[in-house]
Amino acid sequence: MIVSGNVIAQKLLDDGVEVDDNVSCTLPSIEHEAADMKGAGILGTINMPSTGQINSMVFSISLKSINKNASSLARPGTHNLELRFAKDFTSSNGQMIPQGSKIFITGIQKKFDPGKVEISATMDGSADFEVIRYRQVIDGAETILIDKKNYIYKVNGVDYMAAVKAILG
Repeated sequence: MIVSGNVIAQKLLDDGVEVDDNVSCTLPSIEHEAADMKGAGILGTINMPSTGQINSMVFSISLKSINKNASSLARPGTHNLELRFAKDFTSSNGQMIPQGSKIFITGIQKKFDPGKVEISATMDGSADFEVIRYRQVIDGAETILIDKKNYIYKVNGVDYMAAVKAILG
């Protein structure tokens, strides 16, 4: 049995250039659009998710300060973001094992907040991106791939949009 531990290191790249002074990144929620179903044969209402229809996904970056590399996050348009991180795992025999993960995001810049200027304080800025493509790789294996423009929704290698793509031709 393996028990997940803390994130021990991270690095964020924007179009291949490291973003300095990033404090944390909030990964996007994957939430399906849904519509209410009711009528004969149904007791009450069912809020039924629609196959492959995913609500807005937002990737957020928290920054300590503004600097040259972090300022590139303010550039309008599409960004290719890569978040690399290592976290500890504890094996059943108590051994600490670091494991690497990568998140690849193609996103459209939607907000850049440089933060505040205050003596003896960090600036605490942020940047938000609308996610068009999300790819999660854990310990070298692709675990999630969502590509909104290409009708791809894969989890652990299974493409849940394959039948829809086959219908559309």
